[in-house]
Amino acid sequence: MERVARFLEIDRTGDTHEIVITHPLLRPDVNGKIRIVLQPRHARHLANVLIENATYAEAEAGGQVLESRRYRRKMT
Repeated sequence: MERVARFLEIDRTGDTHEIVITHPLLRPDVNGKIRIVLQPRHARHLANVLIENATYAEAEAGGQVLESRRYRRKMT
């Protein structure tokens, strides 16, 4: 699991190779919409995390195991 902007969590399901984005406090606004507003650097980080997770999910779904994966620090 990786966090973007300290609140948006990106992870993958183990069995379906899907990417999951969660936010602990998602609530609709007055118009009934759920919005996530990111600063440009956080948006770029999110894009990079999604691309990385998609690459590994596609490889695993195709029966491949990619040899290297960047080090991830443990989030607490």
